[in-house]
This record gives sequence, structure tokens and C-alpha cells, in this order.
Amino acid sequence: MELTEKKEDRRVRRTKKLLTQALTQLLQEKQVNEITVRELTDLADMNRGTFYLYYKDIYDMLEKIEDSMFSALNQIMDLHEKEAAGLQTRPLLLDLFHFIEENKEMVRVLLSPNGDINFLHRLFEVIREKCLHVFPALPDNQSETDFDYRYSFVVFGTAGLIRAWVSRDCKEPADQMADLADALIRQGSLNDLS
Repeated sequence: MELTEKKEDRRVRRTKKLLTQALTQLLQEKQVNEITVRELTDLADMNRGTFYLYYKDIYDMLEKIEDSMFSALNQIMDLHEKEAAGLQTRPLLLDLFHFIEENKEMVRVLLSPNGDINFLHRLFEVIREKCLHVFPALPDNQSETDFDYRYSFVVFGTAGLIRAWVSRDCKEPADQMADLADALIRQGSLNDLS
């Protein structure tokens, strides 16, 4: 019985992976509202009934993919919470860049003009909330407005770096990108937080 459940789980994972790969490919060519279930399942070489076992529609599928990515990002951020509170950002950035490298195709399409603009907004909000949690007390000489500007600089700068790296097909090693992001963050924003 347990072996059957594991095989089913493996088959479900494989099916979802094929559907995700097909969606990623289609999002490189067109916007999500232009993609039909039929063309997605044709590309994945499966029937529409299989798709509907897991998703209500294309938007539901995209939302579940994004939810899964956010869950993984939250785990990465939670893992490094104490380091970040001590202003040690490199370990977090290293895991973040490795995660992006592993999911570069989906990240590329989500950050592209055909991607989901809400993904980017949601990403910024998740990171902002984590930052506010990690740095709950502002230094005496820093206002909340100051923090918001610094946060925006770090997040949008890092997002720009990620977007550029992904558009170059992640040619540079994740370690190198984490070092670069860490150096840029330290030069531009963390100096006054310590």
C-alpha cells in the first residue's frame, strides 16, 4: 500500500512538472490570459481531464506555482532570520540565488512582461514583512520613512540584479551573484543600520 502511494505521488509530481514546463514555455511566448488549457495540455502531451484533476484553470495553476515558490522562499528566509538580524546577509543571498538558479525558467517568465505583475508585488511585500520582523526596532537616527527608502533600494536593486542574471541564463555562479548582491547591499544601505 505504501509503495503504491509513493508511486502515485511520483506520478503526480511528474505530471505537475510536465504541466509547469509547458506553462513556462507558453508564458515565454504569450500572456497568461492568452493561454488555453487545451494548448497547455497538448504541449504537455496529456488530456485536459488530467489537468483538471489538479487545477481549476490556468490562473489557478499559476497561483499554485507561485504559492509553492513563496513557500520555499519563506523557508529560506526563516532559516536565515537570525543571521539577517545580525546583518549577515550573504548566507541568505546564497540560498536565494541557488533557489533562483534551480527555478530560473519559471522566475524568468514570472519577471517578464508576460509574467504575473502581482508576483513581483507579492514578492516585495513578503520581503518587506520579513525585514520589518527581523529589524523591528529602528535605530535612533532612522525614521520609518528612511527604512522604507532603504528597503526599497535593497529589494528593487536585488530584484534588478536577479532579473539581469536570469536574463543572462544564470551564466555566473550563484555564489558570485550572492557576493555581488551582498557587497552592493552593504555599500548602499546596511552601513547606517549597524
